[in-house]
Amino acid sequence: MKHLSILLVLIAYIFIPNKAKSQLINSLDTLCIYNELQLSTPVNNASSYYWGFCSAYLNNIPTGSSIAAGTGLDAPSSLAMGKDGSNYFVFVVNTNNPRDVIRYEFGTNLSNAPLATNLGNFGGLIPINSKGMELVNTGGNWYGFLLGGTNAVNSDMIRFDFGNSLANTPTVTDLGNIGGLLINPQDLFIFSEGGNWYAFTNNGFTGNLIQLNFGALLTNVPTLTNLGNPGTLAFPTGFWPVFDGANWHLFVVNRLSQTLSRLDFGNSLLNPAVETNLGNFGGLLNGPRDISILKDCGNYYGYITNEATNTMVLLTFTNNITSVPTASDLTNFAGFNGPRYLTRFIRDKDNVFSFTANNLSNSISRLTYSSCNASLIPSSTLQTPPPIQYSNPGTYNVYFVSDEGLPTMQVDCKLITVLPKPAIEINNDTLICQNDTILLVANGPGLFSAAWQTPIYNAVAPYDTTSIRVYPREDYEYNVRLEFLPNGGCRFDTSVMVKVSRVVADAGPDRWVADGATTVLGGPRLSRGQEYSYSWSPSLYLTSPNVANPTCAPLDVQPYYLIVTNDSTGCSSFDTTWVRTECTDINLPNAFNPVSDQPENRNFGLINNNVVKLEYFKIFNRWGQVVFETTDPIKKWDGTQNNIQLPPDNYVWIVDGYCDNGKRIKKQGTVLLVR
Repeated sequence: MKHLSILLVLIAYIFIPNKAKSQLINSLDTLCIYNELQLSTPVNNASSYYWGFCSAYLNNIPTGSSIAAGTGLDAPSSLAMGKDGSNYFVFVVNTNNPRDVIRYEFGTNLSNAPLATNLGNFGGLIPINSKGMELVNTGGNWYGFLLGGTNAVNSDMIRFDFGNSLANTPTVTDLGNIGGLLINPQDLFIFSEGGNWYAFTNNGFTGNLIQLNFGALLTNVPTLTNLGNPGTLAFPTGFWPVFDGANWHLFVVNRLSQTLSRLDFGNSLLNPAVETNLGNFGGLLNGPRDISILKDCGNYYGYITNEATNTMVLLTFTNNITSVPTASDLTNFAGFNGPRYLTRFIRDKDNVFSFTANNLSNSISRLTYSSCNASLIPSSTLQTPPPIQYSNPGTYNVYFVSDEGLPTMQVDCKLITVLPKPAIEINNDTLICQNDTILLVANGPGLFSAAWQTPIYNAVAPYDTTSIRVYPREDYEYNVRLEFLPNGGCRFDTSVMVKVSRVVADAGPDRWVADGATTVLGGPRLSRGQEYSYSWSPSLYLTSPNVANPTCAPLDVQPYYLIVTNDSTGCSSFDTTWVRTECTDINLPNAFNPVSDQPENRNFGLINNNVVKLEYFKIFNRWGQVVFETTDPIKKWDGTQNNIQLPPDNYVWIVDGYCDNGKRIKKQGTVLLVR
């Protein structure tokens, strides 16, 4: 049928993964997506290493495909799979005449399309109603064993001799009905113990367990011992052996009672068996035909074909192989049509495969647990692989093998739980006004620790907390590392950009202004642009209080308060300046027009505000005649003499007066009278 032979190389291949969980793999077992996982192994100086970071995980649902007719299949029933060197072979036996044997060659990958070869019926030696088939490699040679028959007359056992390769066409030896005690045998399991070869089969009608003893060589004709029915076996049709590291167990499918039995042998398969009937698992077994069990990543998984409903049942042993498994219906996922026997499940690095024969559709179904693509790096052949990351949450299987294909081969796997990115809570990018302080908060469900990146620009310690107060003077991105697991496997860097609305109110320096002169307020750092508005107060002596740079004509000492507002952000800034007048000179315009549109330009006189006394203020025409004179500091000339308008011309003026600070000033100059 399909059972592994208990040979050293096969034991290494199948059972070494059953060591203490993750004995050969060192790493975290839980992390979050896009966090780095560093794997290592204590295995040194191996000739080869292989890591699969997203290998097939048997808790997932397998996929399947049907390899259809056209390859010589005719009511196939029994089949077996073997790996010869790097190449895989599946042998299928037809039950319809002439009962040919079909060999499928998959090459180095069981996902390949196989090459089918009809090996014929070997001169009619293939038993009627063939059921159990087994492949064994010992001493460098391959052997196959096949049982069949419906009664004591036609039941038979044959041996295939392949020589050193399963690619050879075997010779066949008819071993006959051993002792005449084979009656409708259903399955076959070959094992070696104490230097001798043995096999288990059964009589279908009676449920009796049959032991075959080959002695030291598989080429011997075995002797037969009827062990009887160890309990409630009812037309048992499928076997699967399990060694849990201490004890042997044989799982048996009962087709008649539609139940599963476990036979416990203790530390030797030569001990008497004790049966436990595990039942029907809520009615999921319906015409069960065969069973195959695999231990992968520390857990056992069983698979039962339901011939009556064209379905498959998955058994999950959550604690150990002697626990009562949970069962689930995998339905028909691989084109099942009268599925009978199963090959063993074999892990081809990152993928797991098995095959079953479909008796009614002349096909075989390939069952596949495929590797996933959630790891950003799929595999590595280094002893210490580079750090890996997973892009999706879930449970992933890391597979490790060293010295592959050698007697020193070691295999292990480890389940990695990948969590989704936690819902991180952090301030949105925000805008503050210059000189403001803001509280930044970074948190999330189950947060273990938080650390703000140092040095932190304008922030208040401590920094290893979920919240900090900051007072940036310019745009700045604040970064924080959040850890959600104590092992460092779930850390995320996030940030918040704090933008600063920088509004500068530069009223300019304090200043002295000559008596009667003007000055422009506002300094070089003043924020300018259409988005800004300005407010000067008081508005006294200013040309406008709502422009960036008003002209000021002060009459005395005056403070000014400037507010600049960014209308788009609402942020504002303020500044002050003092303007002080100083009487150090006589200020007069150099021209005037008595009929000007501007009233202030129609007269000529002192602009000063702090001249308190005049000895004289006289104006002369070009012939030296006085046309205007006064001792009143505020009195001005209107361009007439004795109410007669004087002609446009240059006129000379002289002034002698006193400031309010007591300073005496004498000055002369010219003024242009225009009309």
